[in-house]
Amino acid sequence: MKAIEFEATAQSNSIRLPDTIPDGTHLRVLLLMDDSPALSADEDDLKHLLAGLTDGLTADDLQRPRDCGRGDSEWAS
Repeated sequence: MKAIEFEATAQSNSIRLPDTIPDGTHLRVLLLMDDSPALSADEDDLKHLLAGLTDGLTADDLQRPRDCGRGDSEWAS
């Protein structure tokens, strides 16, 4: 038995096989899916993406900088 690896995106619950696989070939299929669902036009998707931005960051990474503005103003005379 030979093995090949390719990536595909499911459309209408089907995937397209490479053209190098002839018709009538007996196949054994193993599907590996990403943990995250495919993005859609829902507004909740953006919320999930933004919530995942902090994964792997430490408390120091998330600490707000102490920026008090541009400093003292200097006015032209």
